[in-house]
Amino acid sequence: MEKILAAASLLLFMMSIGAAVYVRKNLVLYTDLIMASLDAILAGKKAVDSAICKDTLIGKIQMKLYQLQEVMEQKSLEGLRQKQMLESVISDISHQVKTPVASLRMYHSLLERKGLEEEKRAEFLQAAVRQADKLEFFMDSLIRMSRLETGIVKVQPQKNSVYGLLAQAVCDAALKAEEKNIGIHVDCPEGLEAYFDRKWTVEAVFNIVDNGIKYTKAGGHLEITARKTDFFVRLCIKDNGRGIEEGRIPQIFQRFYREPELADTEGMGLGLYLAREIVMKQGGFLEVQSKPGAGTQVCVNLRMENV
Repeated sequence: MEKILAAASLLLFMMSIGAAVYVRKNLVLYTDLIMASLDAILAGKKAVDSAICKDTLIGKIQMKLYQLQEVMEQKSLEGLRQKQMLESVISDISHQVKTPVASLRMYHSLLERKGLEEEKRAEFLQAAVRQADKLEFFMDSLIRMSRLETGIVKVQPQKNSVYGLLAQAVCDAALKAEEKNIGIHVDCPEGLEAYFDRKWTVEAVFNIVDNGIKYTKAGGHLEITARKTDFFVRLCIKDNGRGIEEGRIPQIFQRFYREPELADTEGMGLGLYLAREIVMKQGGFLEVQSKPGAGTQVCVNLRMENV
């Protein structure tokens, strides 16, 4: 009996040693695999596939490493996209600022000439003021855009009069319309209401009206209508201007976008971008219908209920 017990004890001892060696060997193997995977991830490569059953502890760790790698890749791609966007914005800002600054320097040089006629001096001074106003408008637009995008300024929708909104926006654009002899007709029920931030939404609608005036020939007209739909109040601003090619419509809401043939026309390419951002932040949306030579219609959809 004692021999049997001794043999059993020896067998158990040998088995425990074997198990310990096996566990140690596997731990070393698994550790090496995990370290290799981490080194691969840090080097920007694919994690090492251990081909281990996914139900084991090491298999689960391996799956987590794959998930970590995917997250890191997404973060890297997002960082690259943000960098490219920032570079593009800086390039656009530089281009937009360069023109009025160059013009101001030119007019300053002209004004320094001796013997310049007073009539010419007044003309150059007025031109310099226009360039300074253009630069100021651009910087103000950038500040508003930055405040909206970073959340420094938040829109606060409240129940407001749509008639009052349109009246203010049209009033702000009236001088430019008068200079081009462009008629503006507004059809809006006086009791119509919707939920919107009055200050910001006036700017959004003004930007759309201003665009319509800008790209409509002298003597043209704008039609502005406001009607209820099932869930929104729909404001439509329709001009009889040059129109937009269908393929370009999605691009007109991009920051600094200008149609190639309109590069010399006054404007910064921020008006419609700001309009869309303002409306979307209030739960609304914009619609555009346009054909070259047949004018453009931009519809602003504002919520009827506060959500």
